[in-house]
Amino acid sequence: MRLGNEASPVSMKRVVAFSLISLTASALVLWVFAGMPTATNSSTTGSQMLRYVTVFGLASTIGQGTHVVALDFTNTRTGANFVASVSDGKFSISLPNAAVYDVAARWAGDYSWQKGAVDRGDLMVNMSAGSMAAMSYNLQLDTPPTIVATHGTILGSLPSAQPVKIVYTAAEGESFQADVQNVTFSARLPNLMDYQVKVFWLYADGTANYPFAKNQTLSEGIGVVGVDVVIS
Repeated sequence: MRLGNEASPVSMKRVVAFSLISLTASALVLWVFAGMPTATNSSTTGSQMLRYVTVFGLASTIGQGTHVVALDFTNTRTGANFVASVSDGKFSISLPNAAVYDVAARWAGDYSWQKGAVDRGDLMVNMSAGSMAAMSYNLQLDTPPTIVATHGTILGSLPSAQPVKIVYTAAEGESFQADVQNVTFSARLPNLMDYQVKVFWLYADGTANYPFAKNQTLSEGIGVVGVDVVIS
């Protein structure tokens, strides 16, 4: 005699078969899902590859005797600053990607006081996924020459004496001199400097005197190679 709620053998088989099919389908879905790369993983990988971009190039100057010593890259949004040293006219620096940088180029001359900076404007660094993580950036600066040729005339006079030599002494202590012939002279002087000027006079008895002339400032700009001066 069977109880009213007892399941038949056929029903039990159907339940077991359905359960096995459900477990198999669930396992298959989990296996497929686990094997597929997620959008988050793909995006993270691409972002890591392009987190930094190498900016490289050549940096030169026009003014004779000057050279670029460094480039300053300043993030226009955050203010973060990155400095690239320039050696033999070449530089290379790794910068955070997806940013705009204000570029300032620092230059120097043959003398310690000859230096300056030139604002080069904005540089956008924005390399997309799949691109080479490097970009070139070349620049040339207009700079004043490190040496300037001077051509002068001595207008002043002393009784029984003639000018024989002129001496320029820079504020940094260095001295430069030139012979005076027929009250004219020529000298090559370092640019961008204040000079104390002395004129040596030779008297008929063989003695010499060197009264000071008016101080002079040599601050010639781009493209200038020579200047005329008058010493009174």
